[in-house]
Amino acid sequence: MQKIAILTDTTSDVDPSIIKEYNIVEVPLQIIYNSEVTYKDKYEKNIDDVINDINSNTISSSLPLTSDLIEKIEYIISEGYTHIIATCMSCGISGTYNLFRQILNLYSDKITYHLIDCRSCSMGMGFLIEKAVKMKENGISYEEIVKELEKLKTKEDFFFTVDKLDYLYTSGRIKRSSKVVGNLLNIKPIITCIKKTGNLEVIDAVRGRKKVNQQILNYIIDFAANDQIDNIYIMHSNLQENADELEKVIQDYYPNVKIYKRSISSLFVIHTGPYIYGAVVTLK
Repeated sequence: MQKIAILTDTTSDVDPSIIKEYNIVEVPLQIIYNSEVTYKDKYEKNIDDVINDINSNTISSSLPLTSDLIEKIEYIISEGYTHIIATCMSCGISGTYNLFRQILNLYSDKITYHLIDCRSCSMGMGFLIEKAVKMKENGISYEEIVKELEKLKTKEDFFFTVDKLDYLYTSGRIKRSSKVVGNLLNIKPIITCIKKTGNLEVIDAVRGRKKVNQQILNYIIDFAANDQIDNIYIMHSNLQENADELEKVIQDYYPNVKIYKRSISSLFVIHTGPYIYGAVVTLK
């Protein structure tokens, strides 16, 4: 009989109640203060800490500790699981995917696993985890879950904005040319995760929050085209007012679509700055 474990990192932004109820195994990335002190994401530092500290400290991030990942995999095996379905932050944004691939391969003779390169981030990968949990609970086999998740990962997109691009440029997540354009005349960039590469890219720039919200909606409309939207997730760095405004713009256009609002991972704040919000859209 198959016993399936779900393995991910701490940037998935899956609802904490789902993480707890379904025993989803999370591996923390590292948060580094002033190149000296290291904390485990979510366990020792959270989004509130990072937002409060980012202007008075130099904060960076690093891959999960190899020992932490090994510990989680060995826990899964010790609990009698026969299969692992794993996903983590896009390979174009972080080296976490390669770490997962290398370490999981060491256990290939002890457990069957499949690692999904979601080519996305935040709930762009989190929705895959939630789908996997639902399918597992419905008794769907490991093989069928993997097959479905590989299809679903192409049915998602993420459009977000930040106050300025300096953080993304400094962390190496975008090119200098994007930084220059995004910082001109207080224009707000719109950024997405390119599916072909898994990299972040500035795809537009508009002035003013209302225009940002409208343009995010326009991108959602274009992405959905004639397909049916499953869910929309408003992701934000504790910017409740911004999130509420974006939700209203989207809900007015899609009155029958379920919209969730969630805080984004503290790792995103480190690399984007303390002012980030946007929307993840998933299709049926």
